[in-house]
Amino acid sequence: MRILCLHGSGMSPDIMKAQMSTLRELCDPSWEFHFLAGRITCPPAPGVQHLPGPYLCYSADFDPVSVRAAQVLVQKEFETQGPFDGVLGFSAGAAILAGYLLNQRTRYPGKPLPVQFAVFCSAVPIVSTDPVYYQALYGSLSSEEEQMIRSGQLDQILKLREPIRTAVKAVATVTDTLKSILNNPPTHFLDRQPLEIPCPVHPDVYKARLNIPTLHIRGKKEPRSLKECALVLESFCSPSLRRTLEHRTPHSLPTSRAEVEDMLAAMEEVVGSDRRARL
Repeated sequence: MRILCLHGSGMSPDIMKAQMSTLRELCDPSWEFHFLAGRITCPPAPGVQHLPGPYLCYSADFDPVSVRAAQVLVQKEFETQGPFDGVLGFSAGAAILAGYLLNQRTRYPGKPLPVQFAVFCSAVPIVSTDPVYYQALYGSLSSEEEQMIRSGQLDQILKLREPIRTAVKAVATVTDTLKSILNNPPTHFLDRQPLEIPCPVHPDVYKARLNIPTLHIRGKKEPRSLKECALVLESFCSPSLRRTLEHRTPHSLPTSRAEVEDMLAAMEEVVGSDRRARL
């Protein structure tokens, strides 16, 4: 079984391999983890500064152009290194994979997804690259709403109408939480022309859904903004096919052996669900 893995911002395939060393040691020897490197250099993520770089990300600005480039990178990996049975992503890597799969579902609604299961760990907002969706969410902003967004101030953002408020709030709160990695304040991402603002998918507007078994892993002590992102991602996945697992380490993959064992058991359950579904 082959699993495509995407790291978080400020990490690298080698760092992710090190963080997954216990999982790789304990899992079935037939499981092959394939790691895809981001193409953009960035500051190191907290807690990995002691590990050798480079420190990489898939999208530095979360704008539609760079996120689309990241999804193209994933598509090329499927074409040149695939097939893959499943995907596993952490943080920004999880968001890129989720966005890629949702985009596949939107563009090719009659085709099966290119994988049979997905593991999403501590995802950040899933940014759409669909111009139709961008237009639906941001295309009718008034000048007053534009100023509220450009301010980057939460008290102003909360005055926006739904679903714009939820989408912009996600960008503002998460970029503030992760500013040590992103190296920019929320205004860097919000003080833009409307169709250049990061546009997180909202389940009330973006209709695509993932009908494959999914595992959602997050830290019990994750910042609230990141917990909300994880819940949004779960809402795009079939309730009957998804499983959620929490661990004690904030915004990280599970680290203790006991929690890695729990993660492996949950992954085996998700993989088993996929196999049963195909019988």
